[in-house]
Amino acid sequence: MIKIKKILSGSLDENCYVIYDSETLHAAIIDPGEDGNKVVLEIEKDRFNPEILINTHGHFDHILSDDKIRSKFKIQLAIHENDVSLLLDSYKNGSDLCDIPGTVKSPDISLKDNQEIKLSFATFKVLHTPGHTKGSICLLFDGFLITGDTLFAGTVGRTDLDGGSSEEMFVSLSKLKKLDPSLVIYPGHGSETTLANELSHNPYLRD
Repeated sequence: MIKIKKILSGSLDENCYVIYDSETLHAAIIDPGEDGNKVVLEIEKDRFNPEILINTHGHFDHILSDDKIRSKFKIQLAIHENDVSLLLDSYKNGSDLCDIPGTVKSPDISLKDNQEIKLSFATFKVLHTPGHTKGSICLLFDGFLITGDTLFAGTVGRTDLDGGSSEEMFVSLSKLKKLDPSLVIYPGHGSETTLANELSHNPYLRD
């Protein structure tokens, strides 16, 4: 059975998710954030066996411990092709603005829209959802959706940062509105919700 563990990482309480099989403990790590030591501790405590590391986008509060995580567990890093440059540039990833300049080494895998990724315990689809950044993605698993900073409970990601676009966000949200409303939403910050709830109450998703 696939389960999800949430780990709050860094000063902005970014949601790092560990998607794992409850029997084999094989896992995928999504957005480890700034606090790599905490993430490593939690993964080792639960004896997870990570297979891949994925970034939903390239902002610093989601990526700064990438190198630590992939070195520790000998796994590959994947991010959408349009956000690769954010990993390599402390201005673009926003860390300069917070006086904690940092970069990440180039990813091992560049993701594309509608790409299907097969793990040993699950298969998921990459949905390109620009708006917050040019390369923002959501990850569609069976029964749930990891939305990064595209969609939150009650609101959406900001579009006024470098690479953001309210027009692109509108198109991305229109794509999400067509998905199964029973999907559980796991956002990059804050609490989980459901797509049905957001369709009913989120002003950005209501017609």
